Amino acid sequence: MKSNPTAAQVGGAALVAQAIDAVLTAERAAQATVAACERAGSKALEAAREQARGIVERAQARSVALHGRAAERLERCAAAFMEERLKAAAEVVRQLSDPGRLHGALERVAAQLTTEAASRDGA
Repeated sequence: MKSNPTAAQVGGAALVAQAIDAVLTAERAAQATVAACERAGSKALEAAREQARGIVERAQARSVALHGRAAERLERCAAAFMEERLKAAAEVVRQLSDPGRLHGALERVAAQLTTEAASRDGA
């Protein structure tokens, strides 16, 4: 035999329903908070990625500029070195093409040859 629910049972069921509603409301609020945190986290992550990209771009630009300045300096040093080498080579050519120098060298060779020939003949 079935009996009708008592007032206490009806009141208890209402309390259970309210408790379930409160839990469901809290769960929805928690899910909304989690979603908001995920959105905020995504925004922070994208901002960090953007900042990292900016850092990499600035570092690359600085590196390119540094390499450019180093290459320019190296080119200036190489040009100065080549200029010095050309001047030195021109001076050597000038000295070697001096007729007086050639004449002096021939005289020294002739003197050595005649001195050696005379010393061998006299010995």
